[in-house]
Formats: sequence, structure tokens, C-alpha cells
Amino acid sequence: MRTLNIGILAHVDAGKTSLTERLLFDHGAVDRLGSVDAGDTRTDDGGIERRRGITIRSAVAAFTVGDTRVNLIDTPGHSDFVAEVERALEVLDGAVLLLSAVEGVQARTRVLMRALRRLRLPTLVFVNKIDRAGARTDGLLGDVRRLLTPHVAPLTEVTDAGTPRARVAVRPPDGRTAE
Repeated sequence: MRTLNIGILAHVDAGKTSLTERLLFDHGAVDRLGSVDAGDTRTDDGGIERRRGITIRSAVAAFTVGDTRVNLIDTPGHSDFVAEVERALEVLDGAVLLLSAVEGVQARTRVLMRALRRLRLPTLVFVNKIDRAGARTDGLLGDVRRLLTPHVAPLTEVTDAGTPRARVAVRPPDGRTAE
């Protein structure tokens, strides 16, 4: 069986643990979707993490796709715990770099992207919180190109950003939205 170690990285409160939980649930690794607010996620299992709703230690949770075991490494977003992130970077095969559609590219995001580029790790930029008030997708792609990397290709398009009706549609290579 092949193994892929994928890091989930971002600035604080971008939704790393919630995304990790969703991926575990969608792939059948957990039978119930945990919540950071409820303090019952798979990767934030320390008392302080559960009470404060933040990740302090990197944690690994796995699921299987075909003949591949995917180890998700949920990392802390707060700069006080940068050593945890640096340790995780050493074992990664790739990374998901989260951006909040509300906060956009943050200073911590830029630091993380520089490290990922230095290590030449394949990186997927994932925009989260598109349904939150204040979410913006217009201009975010430009910010990513300007502040993180010019080498980015959007795979989806968002409609109704900043509302509970926010939706994502696949964007084919020709740029038209799939129906």
C-alpha cells in the first residue's frame, strides 16, 4: 500500500481542523462529523485544544483511497506553535494551504507558502469559509498570484460568496463553468 503524507496548513482560524474532519468523514474514517466548537474533533484531542478551540500539536489522522493510505497532518495555525509546523513539513509529500475567504492572504500564509516553495512541495490552495459574511472571492485569485505564487490555476468558481447560498462549481480547463 502506498502512503501519502498531506499537511493541512494555514493561519489561525482558517478552518484546518474542520477541513481535516470533513475529509475523514467523507472518506469513512470517522462515522460522525466532529466540530471544533463542540470540542469533539479527531485531531484536537488535548484538553487545552478542546477548551480553546485551537490546534497546539500537529496530529495525524488517516483514510484510504484505493491502494493509497492518506495521512492528513493537521497543523497549528498560531505562530506560537511554529515548531510543530516545521516538524510536520519534514515528512510531507504535499500540502493543502487554506485561505479564509474572509481574511484572505495573511502574513502567516505567506511564511507558510515560502517554506512550501523552498521545500518544493506540491501545494493545493484551498479557499474556505466562502459562506461567511464578508467572504470575498473577487480579487482573491489576484492576491494569491501577487502575494503567494504566480503559478496558480483555479479549479472551481464560487457563486453567492458571503451568503449561506454560497456554492462551488467545477471550472473546466477551458474556463467555462460545468453544469
